[in-house]
Amino acid sequence: MKALLLSGQKQLAYREVALPETPVGFRRMRVVCAGVCHSDYKMWKSGHRDLILPRILGHELALRDPTDGGLYTVWPGFACGLCRHCRAGRENLCERMRVMGFQIDGGFAEYVDAPEVSLLPAPADIDPVLLCFAEPLACAYAAAESLALIVGERMLVIGGGVLGLLLAMICLDCGCLPLILEKNGEKLARIADFCRHMGFVLCRETARDDFSTAVSACDDPNALALAIGKLGRGGRLCFFSGLGAGALDARTLNLIHYRELAVRGCYGPCRRHMSKALTLIRRWHNDLALLIEKRIDPWQAEKAFSAIEGGLALKYIINFTKEKNKMNTSKSDCNQVEKPQVSLADAPHHQIAAVSRDWLSRARKKIDNKTKPLGALGRLEDLAVRLSAIQETDMPVVERKLLLVFAADHGITAEGVSAFPSAVTAQMAANFLSGGAAINVFCRHYGIEHHLVDVGIDGDLAAHPLLIQAKIRRGSHNFASGPAMTSDETLAAMRVGAEAFTNLYQSHGYDVFGLGEIGIGNTTAAAAVISAVTGLPPSYVTGRGTGLDDQGLARKIKVIDGALKLHRLDATNGMTVLSAVGGLEIAAMCGAMLAAAEKRRCIVLDGVIATAAALIAWLLYPTVADYLIAGHRSVEIGQMSALEKMGLKPLLDLDMRLGEGTGAAIGIGLIELAAKVQREMASFADAGVSGRLD
Repeated sequence: MKALLLSGQKQLAYREVALPETPVGFRRMRVVCAGVCHSDYKMWKSGHRDLILPRILGHELALRDPTDGGLYTVWPGFACGLCRHCRAGRENLCERMRVMGFQIDGGFAEYVDAPEVSLLPAPADIDPVLLCFAEPLACAYAAAESLALIVGERMLVIGGGVLGLLLAMICLDCGCLPLILEKNGEKLARIADFCRHMGFVLCRETARDDFSTAVSACDDPNALALAIGKLGRGGRLCFFSGLGAGALDARTLNLIHYRELAVRGCYGPCRRHMSKALTLIRRWHNDLALLIEKRIDPWQAEKAFSAIEGGLALKYIINFTKEKNKMNTSKSDCNQVEKPQVSLADAPHHQIAAVSRDWLSRARKKIDNKTKPLGALGRLEDLAVRLSAIQETDMPVVERKLLLVFAADHGITAEGVSAFPSAVTAQMAANFLSGGAAINVFCRHYGIEHHLVDVGIDGDLAAHPLLIQAKIRRGSHNFASGPAMTSDETLAAMRVGAEAFTNLYQSHGYDVFGLGEIGIGNTTAAAAVISAVTGLPPSYVTGRGTGLDDQGLARKIKVIDGALKLHRLDATNGMTVLSAVGGLEIAAMCGAMLAAAEKRRCIVLDGVIATAAALIAWLLYPTVADYLIAGHRSVEIGQMSALEKMGLKPLLDLDMRLGEGTGAAIGIGLIELAAKVQREMASFADAGVSGRLD
């Protein structure tokens, strides 16, 4: 038979080898295909403590019995069945364990001798290629089982490789909410489609440190340390992957003690986990097909190993027969979306430069030399540093302050998603113009110039010095039955926001810019936007808005869920999402943010609606995040998911949910204070105070 024979480090050849005699208790099986896993790659690259060369690797197998044509996969272990671990149903810990591809011959060959007791028959209608996911799925299921997952809790998965994604699938299937952390930008882009398809939250970093459970699905000690640090008190950690070079420091290990974390190792699955994996494969056949990087012939195996070495590849499958697949499923087949209402090319053009890292470093050095212990002013120091870098000066100024409140109505209110009628939008706008709204009080207190921009109120307002009249139409369309806005309306609303900021800026100049909104129904639009972009189910990002009861909240969630299924949005296309389920004031805020960032102004967000607008701006121009400050944490639950997606952390948590820009106004006050600290507080040298000894 022909086999892929490993004869040394990175020495792999596909050649003829003699068929050995089948051992007692084993059955000779035809290999249909074999998955290439990270363990195979590591043995190819640098060997293994149990590796005796030459060796045939491979343990993720789809097999066919040559005698009756039956389809099988295999639990790749060969356990004694007699030791205390085997008797306890934990045969993966067998004291005399042998593993296919490790201590006994593996499946990178045309035939393999598999232990009879380890063979699992597979349904005849399953694509054999997908059986290569049985063993990694079983590993993921074993890890989830060790964590004793609880419905509704948040789980952190560090590592966006195949195992990390399978862990997230298991987590979601158990009713939990997974967040996948992946540092590599290219890897993030490669797995984004799959994560959107599955409804996972995917990000490069998160400010949360209260996860109930965590798994590090890679061999980096830093990833394991991060997982420990992100767990809340009493959290559970699954030590899922062996570590590479490096060590955990004492501080990280002490967190296990102080937070009373439960740590559970998970080294390979038991046979029962393989049975569960077969059930999952049948249910998830379309989803798992999206994780196949490429199907290759045996002589292309070294290219697969080289791709894995680059750290970006998903699952390579080696075909040893010419069997046709029963399912012609591909990534494009499983992720079809309707044509976008607005093309990304139609987005307004802006030149938004990233904030200088040199200025960030320079500003940090200055704040560190103030007459205080390092970091003693906490987040105020971060604000001072950020503002200095934005303004590119170590003497930042916040003297001229602007806040714009954008107002519009929403057609989605026809679905009964608000506790108040749409007429309240115009009434609240009139209250603003008379100076009686909460935001008027806040802005007077902080000395912030403020204006109302009517971009879509279903009513008429009399001319007023605080009013910018720029109505596109009287409210958006009902996005439960069609797009909230046409492409022309979306672009026009974005221009309204950009021009409202730019015209005032050119006349007066401003150091900091805040945003707020007024609009019955806008929390529904914001939740829909956040759900579409983050991939989170509507139930996880939808709040009570104007004060809905439980029945009203359930109706609101159902409306959003139905609308998202209707539109089938591409989460990477901010213009499409905005047009389909956004709102006129959300589009205008987005345009205003982009214009302000282009002018290198600090931008302060309010609550969930402003944050949803920022999420669209960030999708269009990721560098806009350098200029964004989250003024406060809203009671509306979707806001934090959107902030985490952008890597932002709110300044305050005052249990506020009013809107209007009230949280942004308080944030502007704190930013002004931070600027004064950077400008006016003495350094150790200025004050003649002895500095730190180190």
